[in-house]
Amino acid sequence: MKNGKFVGVVLLVVALMVVGLAPARLLLAQEGDGPGLIVYASDRTGNYEIYTLDPETGERTQLTDDPGTDIEPSWSPDGETIVFASDRDGDFEIYVMRADGSELLQITRNFAEDRMPRWQPNGEYIIFSSDLNGQWDLFATSADGALVRQLTNDEFDERGPVAEAPTEAEPTEQPGVPAATATPTQPSLPDATVNAARLNLRQNPGEGATIITTLSRDAALDITGRMNDNTWVQVVTPQGITGWVYAPLLDINISLATVPVVNVQFIPPPPTATPTITPIPATPVPATGVNLVAGIVVLEPAGPICAQTFNVGFDVANLGSEATSIGGTVSLIDARAADGSVQASTVGSFPVLAPGQTYRVNIPLTISTWYEEVHRITLTIDPQDAIPETDASDNVRTIEYVLAKGACP
Repeated sequence: MKNGKFVGVVLLVVALMVVGLAPARLLLAQEGDGPGLIVYASDRTGNYEIYTLDPETGERTQLTDDPGTDIEPSWSPDGETIVFASDRDGDFEIYVMRADGSELLQITRNFAEDRMPRWQPNGEYIIFSSDLNGQWDLFATSADGALVRQLTNDEFDERGPVAEAPTEAEPTEQPGVPAATATPTQPSLPDATVNAARLNLRQNPGEGATIITTLSRDAALDITGRMNDNTWVQVVTPQGITGWVYAPLLDINISLATVPVVNVQFIPPPPTATPTITPIPATPVPATGVNLVAGIVVLEPAGPICAQTFNVGFDVANLGSEATSIGGTVSLIDARAADGSVQASTVGSFPVLAPGQTYRVNIPLTISTWYEEVHRITLTIDPQDAIPETDASDNVRTIEYVLAKGACP
């Protein structure tokens, strides 16, 4: 059945190319649980919109209808969500929507060009390119846009991130006819490799589970099981040791959809007291057109080192229709991701912001504890609600990083 379906896709693409309607690039939906539809961008209405095409029937469905340019669509691994780039707000940002075009959600909000989004195989993160720093670097964002992490920070042009290579239709090659030359066999890759300086292998999923051993960077692993949400995976080391690791700290080379779900107890970290900021009671004020929005976070250098000061750059934007009446503050809390314990806290400030203005708050930070582990930085705009605004729900941004050992003992 799969072979017949593939032949049908290729014949349909050939037919579209003959009449001049085939798009320059077709991205096929995932097989299995996916909808079996082709998602692509076309300018048949005068500007580029996103469409799906049923390869069985030829039925085409328009998913977007906006004066902006909607391009570079890609299916999520489960075939239920589409990510794409659009300049509908004036510059290219990343958006996601359901497979039928509903529940549109803007993921990035800045004044840079965010392009070429692709899903990681586990479906939790979206990789994209951005010229936010005046050069094309790679960034990762969670599927809801709440967590953004800069992956590279150098002078090289790194457009074209691909978390998992899409299937390409090849209309010029007749299905079933062997190629003129044989394709060399590529060396097989391990299921996953460690992408952190040090990674704990645990008896159960969860940061409260007992640590069996510690894995080094680039250690090759076989994946034998996973939790239902793909956050933790069961692995076997080359030494035959079986345990659980946190999936975002791996480079995964297989589709987790092919890995069985294991019904095992999740052990969370022990609860710890987290300091809270007590807001000053706000005095009733007239309605305002101010809307402060948390933008992207950039670490300089991108890989912080233990006991060495690094800079946290945080974009604060006023996307409202009125200027702020006063300048404001940004609170920063650095916590150990494993148990939520606070390692440092500080504040930065920003001036009065006009409508549409973005200001980068630069906050120096030095962390000397829990190196070679994941840290989580939480930044909050106007934590004491001193600036009246229409919507304060978009004032928080979170980013994670691994603190390198450096010269720390």
